[in-house]
Amino acid sequence: MREPVLVRCNTVEHDGTESLQLSVEGGRLTIITPTVYNRTRWSAEQVRQLRDTLTRLLGQLPGGGGVR
Repeated sequence: MREPVLVRCNTVEHDGTESLQLSVEGGRLTIITPTVYNRTRWSAEQVRQLRDTLTRLLGQLPGGGGVR
């Protein structure tokens, strides 16, 4: 397993001190969220970082992470 990638996000409870944890293991992408999704707020830069990280990690999956 590779080290998880952390993507910073803001939550209602903790402004900017939380992170999504993304990892690829056994041909699957796992995302561990710090809070209830609808209580997470994203800046434009955080969304770009999340997009770029997801794109990179999906490319590591068998078949390039295409639609299943």
